[in-house]
Amino acid sequence: MNISEKLKIDPLNYAAGLESPIGIYIRREIFKHEPKSDAALKKRLYDQTVADQSIDGSWSQLFVRTANNLWNLALLGCEAEEKSVKKALGWLLSIQKSEYRGHPGFFSSPNRKDPSLMRSTTYGEFGPGCSIFYQTTYAVHLFHIFGLHNNENVQTTVRSYLDFWNPRWCGAWCTINVLRILIEHPLSAESKQVNSGLEHLAGLQTKTGTWRGFPFYHTLHALSRTRHTVAKKQLERAFPIVIRRQNKDGSWGRKERETETFLVLDSLKNAGVM
Repeated sequence: MNISEKLKIDPLNYAAGLESPIGIYIRREIFKHEPKSDAALKKRLYDQTVADQSIDGSWSQLFVRTANNLWNLALLGCEAEEKSVKKALGWLLSIQKSEYRGHPGFFSSPNRKDPSLMRSTTYGEFGPGCSIFYQTTYAVHLFHIFGLHNNENVQTTVRSYLDFWNPRWCGAWCTINVLRILIEHPLSAESKQVNSGLEHLAGLQTKTGTWRGFPFYHTLHALSRTRHTVAKKQLERAFPIVIRRQNKDGSWGRKERETETFLVLDSLKNAGVM
């Protein structure tokens, strides 16, 4: 099935005008379309991103800013050995000092501004659950997308989640944030915790293809990262609403159109239907 043939409007119409890291990523990875102007745009966006990076590798000692800027650098195509990326990942490891109910490996920023900033931020692949779960899952994901999932510190975190996590442990955002990293990490991708999480979501999926109480686009994206049959069936039920929800300009979403368009198009790519 090729969903692109069923969409009302070519999403490239929207993506072609995005002068952002998400725009760069969508054109390069989804549509294999890299206009010559993207080289200069990529350099400008990179320079803007690293210009106010702190000496310690963070951005203003704020987890949310640091994580989102690292995600931006990944979208631009930067690799783990790039100087700014390496420094920022080092800062993340410096805040991996917390235990959660006796389980080690959790990331927690000491900056008191982070929880409120997290709740007001709609940008990125992770949403505002419990602060320590948001920071920990986002950090683990960043190490993964930069190819560092074998880092011992990251593996400690994943093992801790495998020791205690289940899909009913916390709210919807915490559930989908944790499930996302367990799905993608090699230590946990085939675990019983992932299986139970997928089954839990299957029980919550409605006839329309949405998931009761769960953010649609983030759930769609998390499920697109696995090849489990249970997930594939849910994605197939969700695809019709993806088609119906497309905006007239080719995007998706309302409040954060760039992020939600990224989540949809990357999901379709991951599922092999784009």
